Amino acid sequence: MHITDLTHFLDKSGAIGPVKGPALAMAQFLVNVVAHASDATGNTLAAPTCFKCKKNAVEAVRAHDDAIVWACPACRTEGRISNWKGSLWDLSNRTQTPSI
Repeated sequence: MHITDLTHFLDKSGAIGPVKGPALAMAQFLVNVVAHASDATGNTLAAPTCFKCKKNAVEAVRAHDDAIVWACPACRTEGRISNWKGSLWDLSNRTQTPSI
């Protein structure tokens, strides 16, 4: 299980900290999981593809303690993301946009 504090992947301004390589790929995956799991509009963003097997979209939900728990149904890689609230990818306060 990957236990992650999202702030460890962010810089002082709250943007993704790593600029290249595997750390950037992992940071991008994590923020995509946060955006997907925290979107409260009902028009949930597409779940990101598993960073490990790259076969399926991960399943992600908010746990009772507000951490985000995710798992890949294909390879069974799983993780838990904390300290995501208030980040640039926290969409929990986003309001639903009217349909045109």
